[in-house]
Amino acid sequence: LKTLMAVVAAVFIIVILYSAGNHAAEGARPALDYPAWLPRHDVGARCDVEGNCQIGLCCARMTLEEGNKCRARNSTVGLRCSKRRWPKGTITKAYIGGCPCGKGLRCKMDRRLGYGTCEHYPKKNVSQKEG
Repeated sequence: LKTLMAVVAAVFIIVILYSAGNHAAEGARPALDYPAWLPRHDVGARCDVEGNCQIGLCCARMTLEEGNKCRARNSTVGLRCSKRRWPKGTITKAYIGGCPCGKGLRCKMDRRLGYGTCEHYPKKNVSQKEG
């Protein structure tokens, strides 16, 4: 009976390890906040965290009263964005006030308004040699 229990336990562990996959070998990591085997939703669908949404989208609400929805990350300078997580103080990837910026832009937050605007990263000063 002990041998049978050991075999059952070993098979159970092997099945769990196999179903988890070897993500290091695949060169990709699963989203920490959402199992990879669950479906991801498109723009406008309800979400709890960014992992609920298609790759490249974020999970955000514009106001406290509005529910979270999958939204496109803003890729245009001057458009509204946010880096504020919702609920406040959590590490989950859900935002309030809009999504973070996409395509190499950064979100310059205005704490007074509670959201920001997308802008280019500041250019680094490169001194040129005078010849």
